[in-house]
Amino acid sequence: MSGLKFCNHTRPKPEVENKIDPDDGNSWMCDACCLPIFSTPFITTVDPNDPNNIRVMHDQCAHDLPAKLEGLHSLHLREDLVLHQDSTTNNNKSCFRCHSMCGSRFYKCSSNDCDFQLDLSCALTIKILHRSHRHRLTAIKGKSLSSFICGVCGTQHQPDGRLGEWGLRSYVCSVCDYWIHPDCALLPNAIVIDKHQLHPLLLTYFHPIGLALGCMICDEVGGFDDFGIYACFGCFNYFVHIKCAVYSDPDQISFKPVLIRDAQVPGLLRLPMPNENTSVVSCILMKSTNVTKMISDGGKFFDKTIHDHPLILHDHPSDVAGRVCNACVQLISSSDPFYTCSFNNNNNSSTSNELTGPCRDFFLHRCCAHLPRILKINQFGFVSMLFLVSRAHTPFDFLCLRCQRRCNGFAYIEINFGEGSDRYVDVVCAYTLTSIVHNTHAKSHILRPEDNFGYSRMTCNCCGKKSQKMFGYECNNCRDFFLHAECALLPDTVTHKFDKHPLKLITTGTLIDDHLRLVASEEDEGESIIMFCEICEKDIDERCWYYGCKECDQCFHIGCIPTLDHLSRIKFGFTVRVSCHDCPVAAVRALSVDGYPCGHCRKIIRESDEIAFECSECYFMIHQGCAEELLVYVQKSN
Repeated sequence: MSGLKFCNHTRPKPEVENKIDPDDGNSWMCDACCLPIFSTPFITTVDPNDPNNIRVMHDQCAHDLPAKLEGLHSLHLREDLVLHQDSTTNNNKSCFRCHSMCGSRFYKCSSNDCDFQLDLSCALTIKILHRSHRHRLTAIKGKSLSSFICGVCGTQHQPDGRLGEWGLRSYVCSVCDYWIHPDCALLPNAIVIDKHQLHPLLLTYFHPIGLALGCMICDEVGGFDDFGIYACFGCFNYFVHIKCAVYSDPDQISFKPVLIRDAQVPGLLRLPMPNENTSVVSCILMKSTNVTKMISDGGKFFDKTIHDHPLILHDHPSDVAGRVCNACVQLISSSDPFYTCSFNNNNNSSTSNELTGPCRDFFLHRCCAHLPRILKINQFGFVSMLFLVSRAHTPFDFLCLRCQRRCNGFAYIEINFGEGSDRYVDVVCAYTLTSIVHNTHAKSHILRPEDNFGYSRMTCNCCGKKSQKMFGYECNNCRDFFLHAECALLPDTVTHKFDKHPLKLITTGTLIDDHLRLVASEEDEGESIIMFCEICEKDIDERCWYYGCKECDQCFHIGCIPTLDHLSRIKFGFTVRVSCHDCPVAAVRALSVDGYPCGHCRKIIRESDEIAFECSECYFMIHQGCAEELLVYVQKSN
């Protein structure tokens, strides 16, 4: 390892929008042009004489200002105007055009005996990003506010300044002819209104196309598609027009602004989970008063309709690892209370160590034993009823509607689509239809569940793939941050037998030096670093998320880690009977029998077959497809 040096940089990822708190985006002003930062990329500088004096500037104002304006300015034909950089914004210099105070950068006549100066927004076209629109907007001074329809609120009116004074600076997109009123550009990101004090309403510009719900204030149906709305992320069907929430009564303020970081959004799930042993379902259900009461009232022995036999509660710490819950198909940590079947030989006083009976591998998280039998989903006014089943109406597994992964755990089934068109959702996906925040993005940026994810062809920021899936999460503030359901639920750390340390999730916002020690030789300095997966030995695309160990200099594809891959919702080991073999055969990953011939069709079993069945006593293997064809019955309880 001699002659090697560590690389300390952030992995490249083009940024379209900044990731600061949306409230800060409204309140932070560019030190150079004195316009709000909004969603515009920016730089920060620290005053060398005062470390507490931190300045922010738009990317354009920091890097792209010409040293001199080309040609004589129409308002000043005497001399050229040159860029002047002041050490402070308190320069007491006002713009000769708009009479506003200039920022730390402005254009001034090159003649020493002339005091003519223009601020940046009067001298140049300053373009900023606003979260309501995909293109950059130009600040316009002096535009009559009654001459355009605001693209945020959908009205043509003169704001009364209740939301903050910003002169007469409107914002326009030169590409789309999209305009924003000055006050609407600075709308609060979260409010509480008198008519809905239960939850805060969040400002959003991204909502289902064709939303047919009525405004909860004016009862007008529709009118949401092209403009912003205030929506309740707890009720999912409570929407109000901006004009109704903010501008309805000029004589009385009927709303209270709330900082979005202080907004108490109900059911908000904070991700990632610490490790693969942390149950997402438990974290969500334990917030439910009804479920908590059910758990506290539960006895040690009781019968459940989700299982044929009595269940026994184990509420003491256990040093046995590797137990997998039959409901959510997630690992049960050593400290989690769990249930086993009373037919499990471990629960008997027998001295025999051999597990016998049909339920030798049946385990449930305590919270999963109390899953509600009926789950009501209400999203954007579309209500559906999901019914819990302990086994899908399929031979071995089902395809989850939301994450598109195969699963053989418990399922919620939606049966409102006619015979033969039942739709299954695994337990984890059923309970993550809630708003989330993710540490890799921004702690105050709320990602809302999006059921139309598969139709919009969004690119997932984790795996970099175009979405073909039905469900994901979309940032309520940014236009460039989306996550598939399974990508959002990746834990912060995982374990793997190839590394003795926990593997850390490395994301596009992760500083490599903090988590992963990538090394390059001195002669390769400045060149791109090639990373490869320790399992498949293929290259790792550093634009995508992966797992790494800083101590061991190892990287792993997410899909190469068994507890996270596309078969991670399959609990292997369940047995079936097939007509071509006398013994029961157990489900295994096809990798473990790769290269063996199928006992029925005689074709070679390959890793690409994913799931196979084997009899360990007779060395008999069979393809999954052949097992389905010759299936006699599936062992019901495990």
